[in-house]
Amino acid sequence: METYVSKVTTAGQVTIPKKVRDALDLDDEDFVEFARVGNAILLRKLQARRDKVQAIREKIRRSGLTRTRVEAIVKETRKEMWRRRRR
Repeated sequence: METYVSKVTTAGQVTIPKKVRDALDLDDEDFVEFARVGNAILLRKLQARRDKVQAIREKIRRSGLTRTRVEAIVKETRKEMWRRRRR
């Protein structure tokens, strides 16, 4: 078993060693999970959030909904909400 040492900063942060990041295929956009297992901590890469975001983006892309249309819907909804508040 390989072990690595990393110093904890005053902000409670640690650097994940490069070999560990490579082994887990971690990128700067990834999330990790810490789980306590007895007196040890298990670190693992979370896939769920990225997978969900990718699935949502794919559905939006297939629907034909564009950024321009979403912005228009938001603008229309804001106007309607302001109208309702003023009543």
